[in-house]
Amino acid sequence: MNKKYTCLLIALCVSANILFGQKKKVNYEAEMSAQVSSKSMLPFWMVSNKYGIVPDENSGLVNFKIYSTPALNKKGIDFNYGTSLVGSQGDDTDFFIDELYVSAVWKKLSVDLGMQHKEVKFDGLSATNGDMLYSGNARMYPELNFQLKDFVPVPFTNKWLWVKGSFSNGIMYDDRYVDNTNVHHKNAFLRIGKEKGLSFTIGLDHYVQWGGTSPVWGDLGGFDAFMDAVLVRGGDVLVDENGNEAIYESYNKSGNHIGQNSFDFAYCSSEIESVLSFKNIYEDKSGDFKHLNKIKDWNLTFFLKLKKSKLISSFIYEFYYTKDQGGYIIRPDHPIEPVIRFDNYFSNGIFRSGWTSHQRTIGLPLFTPSVSNGLASGISNNAIVAHHFGITGTVGKFKYRTLLTFSDNYGRALLVNDGQGNQEENYSKSYTYPDGLSQQSYLMEVIFPQWEKFPFELSASLAIDNGKYLDDNVGFQFKLVKKGFLSGKK
Repeated sequence: MNKKYTCLLIALCVSANILFGQKKKVNYEAEMSAQVSSKSMLPFWMVSNKYGIVPDENSGLVNFKIYSTPALNKKGIDFNYGTSLVGSQGDDTDFFIDELYVSAVWKKLSVDLGMQHKEVKFDGLSATNGDMLYSGNARMYPELNFQLKDFVPVPFTNKWLWVKGSFSNGIMYDDRYVDNTNVHHKNAFLRIGKEKGLSFTIGLDHYVQWGGTSPVWGDLGGFDAFMDAVLVRGGDVLVDENGNEAIYESYNKSGNHIGQNSFDFAYCSSEIESVLSFKNIYEDKSGDFKHLNKIKDWNLTFFLKLKKSKLISSFIYEFYYTKDQGGYIIRPDHPIEPVIRFDNYFSNGIFRSGWTSHQRTIGLPLFTPSVSNGLASGISNNAIVAHHFGITGTVGKFKYRTLLTFSDNYGRALLVNDGQGNQEENYSKSYTYPDGLSQQSYLMEVIFPQWEKFPFELSASLAIDNGKYLDDNVGFQFKLVKKGFLSGKK
């Protein structure tokens, strides 16, 4: 991380601890784990959706976290803070800051600065934590975020209409093609229905990479660039030091835009929680409203939580389809629309490291980044069809969580000219792997009952990869976790 941001956040955490530590509960979590597999690289579900903490190879890991406990029903402003430090030994020794944040909360309005893990949704069973764009698969970047942490009722609607949203900007500090890339994010959700019973939620979620310093196009930042990102405006023709031009930004949108629309039906009672969710993703100009009816790439999720059941307490099924890749390519000589082709999800011609952080895909972990010499250059596999299942529950005193993912991987969508002309309708679609490469990835995690004389929580995991896309592989993980209080009452 950039040293000035690290020092600033550490200073804020220390100040928060001095000012508020005497009144707040301060918790700690210490975690130690070892991961081994039959191949040099660990299986898919042993490293995915871990915020980039677990190395790809056989390794040992230590993670130490300190955080304050948010107050319940506090009047006035509640200040919270936390940090976690990670050390690992695989092919290389690595030490980094995983989380580092301070936040101020007033009622349901929160201002957060730094890096803080997202709330775990669907009992940790989802392949994306319910978010195709930000799944928790990669290391976080620091950001300043203004948000409504939960739905708030709209006045005069008798609590039938609720809203939630956020607005943020962050900086990606990892080694990437465009140095110090900025990320602007905003979302808005509208829910109809009471807190209990049936409800419907519609949401819009939007990210854009902007600014930073390109080795070809120079400084891409400035206030105008930020407003272009926020307002989703078209960009300018880029010119390098030799006078070469790039028209991508001027015919499309300024920056690297990705987005998703969500439609959720939920039912909640004293016995069950259930969600049926539809989401679609898009990039850049294909996100314009006039193109939404053409979008065919979707995620379907069904989640069921049985509050009084032990053997199977939660179940999830998810379907992911991203083969359509509806989108565009620049073709200035076209008399009507100068932009056709496919979106090539999470990749970009200007921001070439794409939607990755520290060489891992930030969103859907089934998308595979292309990495060369320690630098990500977009996504090599983003056309997929996948079915994902997850179950969690308790057998006796043993808690378990199991994940099973079936995917067909087609690589990238490619334009193929049929030789009949240059009109858009004469282009057909092919893929890097036209027939698809099938893959199955499995995880079983068991948490053992805690023994009074053994001060740690012990868990063991088995992960298996089998198929044509990844090497056949079997991996094991053993983890010890110790939780407690540094100050304050339990």
